[in-house]
Amino acid sequence: MTNSTSNTLTTGQQVRDGVPTFSEQVRRTGFVVLRKPELAGLTGDADLEELRGAWENLPVDTQVHGVGVYRERRYGRLRADVDGDTVTLEVLPNAVFRQDAIPLWEGKDRVFEPIAEDVLLSPGLRALVGFDARMATAVNGNTAWKVGVHLVRVVARAGSDGLPTPEGRHRDGHTCVGLHLMRRDGVTGGLSTVHPNDGSDIVRTTLLQPLDSMFFDDNMITHEVSPTVAEGTSGVRDMLQIDFNPMD
Repeated sequence: MTNSTSNTLTTGQQVRDGVPTFSEQVRRTGFVVLRKPELAGLTGDADLEELRGAWENLPVDTQVHGVGVYRERRYGRLRADVDGDTVTLEVLPNAVFRQDAIPLWEGKDRVFEPIAEDVLLSPGLRALVGFDARMATAVNGNTAWKVGVHLVRVVARAGSDGLPTPEGRHRDGHTCVGLHLMRRDGVTGGLSTVHPNDGSDIVRTTLLQPLDSMFFDDNMITHEVSPTVAEGTSGVRDMLQIDFNPMD
């Protein structure tokens, strides 16, 4: 994948933006759960549906062979520069993905099939990355981000539960992470549990509707998601995962 022309996205004019309020909660507690109505102003229904279509063309994630999970996945990288309400995005070349903070993946170069450039710069994805980038800057203060974009589908089948977090309770090893539910069809379960580092109350919640989301400071919490169980022969849970680390 080659670099693309920078794309500028202004999210500050969105009626329901709310970055100052949401980021303040992250600074206090380490995370915030956002429901669909709170993010509905970021992107139109047509742009969201176009983005959701990208999950229908995911290859099998071969990096979880032997872990007992069937998962499909693509990965892409962006640079995000935040200047007030403006976020400028640029596609970066694809690269291996490392999560040395997680024992299951420590020391492993994981290679995923790339996300197409037109998906990375689609209006729906740009809106969500732009929102998360502004959140990361509001929480951390950094303004130039290396962004990892993950399209992940976990499949549950009759007799074989889906495992959204085969690594169990964990920290991702990034500065900040945004999680956005894209689709949840034919499954039960998928309960997200957040463990704050400061010993405050554990929080449990389930993302149910497209755009139900969570954003967290990875240094302040650990988290996990319970298995998904197929209601019939099979079901899926589609997630957009966006991780943020300062540019080198």
